Amino acid sequence: MWRRFAVVVVAGMALLGCTPKKPDTSLGYHKATCSALYAGLKNVECGTMVVEETRGAKNGRTVALPVVIARATEAKKPDPVIMLHGGPGGGMVENLAFSLRQKNRVTPDRDWIFFDQRGTGKSNPSFDCGDAPLSDAGITSDAGVKVLSDCMAKYQAAGYDLTQYNSATIARDIRDLRTALGIKSYNLYGGSYGTRVAMAVMQHDPEGLRAAVLSSTWPPEGNATAPLPALVSRETRQVLGYCEADAACKAKFPGMEKRLDGLLTTWLSTPAVVEGKTYTADLLAAFLLDEIYSREGAQSLPMTLDTIMKGDYKALDKFEKTQAGYTEGQFFTTLCNEEFSFENPADLDKIDHNDPIQVATARDTRRFFAVCQAFNAGKPDPVENLPLTSDIPTLMLSADIDAGCPAELSDEVVKRLSRGKTYFFPNRTHTIVGSDCAKAMIRQFLETADPNVDASCIKTDQPKFMFNLGKS
Repeated sequence: MWRRFAVVVVAGMALLGCTPKKPDTSLGYHKATCSALYAGLKNVECGTMVVEETRGAKNGRTVALPVVIARATEAKKPDPVIMLHGGPGGGMVENLAFSLRQKNRVTPDRDWIFFDQRGTGKSNPSFDCGDAPLSDAGITSDAGVKVLSDCMAKYQAAGYDLTQYNSATIARDIRDLRTALGIKSYNLYGGSYGTRVAMAVMQHDPEGLRAAVLSSTWPPEGNATAPLPALVSRETRQVLGYCEADAACKAKFPGMEKRLDGLLTTWLSTPAVVEGKTYTADLLAAFLLDEIYSREGAQSLPMTLDTIMKGDYKALDKFEKTQAGYTEGQFFTTLCNEEFSFENPADLDKIDHNDPIQVATARDTRRFFAVCQAFNAGKPDPVENLPLTSDIPTLMLSADIDAGCPAELSDEVVKRLSRGKTYFFPNRTHTIVGSDCAKAMIRQFLETADPNVDASCIKTDQPKFMFNLGKS
């Protein structure tokens, strides 16, 4: 489904951009001086891509997209890689200087181009709504619905055309960027919801696109809301099942799945109140999804839940403060347009009401729809809900533990990609973070544009799911 993208191009993948001393607001690409954080880094270019907010409107309203280009450090191939971050509402232009210093690029023989998508990150405008309680599972409180609804109404009242901040429009931004940079042939690399943007390019503007890497794929036809509660439950229980099958984890945290069900069942009717602060099942369900999205979170999940069950809620406090950490406005301009508009909140009534993880998650997820009523996200073209058919070479990577972009989605998508192939990584989490095997496969694919890569390393990539058991 949606999530920030942090994977394998450089260690980290959060990016820091820069702006010109005197920003040029005319349409096109403008080079800029990189910030002091780039001191000592060679082969890095910073700039800004200025595009119309509403193409053809000629009303003077523009969007400025920060761009960072990591130039090739070896014999340069003519086709760069354009990176697409997830979210929606994620970003790339923050902390790139640190990441590039790690010198861990997948392919040093190509330029890698990074930018923040319109409406999010360091783009201008960027539709931030402060510390609103928005998570990947949904909105974790009724009060949060009003905060987010008011925020979206505010941006609309300010005159922004919120119908123009979605994947189809971002695909046109990519076209304008590559045209401005003189790029005739290029590759795309998307992770999580970045794959949805990549597929929009493949659908709407495939000219010049040589190959695409999709890590944890979310396709146009995916249903974002109705399946989510069951997926959160399934993947959480999978991690806890791995703990039960691991002798050391089971010995330290026995019966964790049953204990979690008990806690959620209690909190569904009677939230915990500690020193005037309330802890709800809604918050805990969203926290579960956030934890299993990351390798570190999933590996620590039994230990973290055990701590919570003993009355230490520091982990929930930390999560509640930032939750998904998205630029909330762009999250909603995108999803209200191309996802939720094709879905029905009544479908959430079909969950397993005997499963407390599903019940709690559905409370969060249902609240998405209320925010969409607060502003005009635009009526999408029906094609935005149709499966993609393409002959562009496509390498797809899917993870064993992934409630947002489950592997079965990739299995379906690849059936309509005549030059596509999907690979499954056991014991890995969302976007296959930290896998040297995945890097090697991507490197080979970008070299040949043939998705039939050597995948033998998957067998030894991560043969067992490892847990963080804390101090003995």
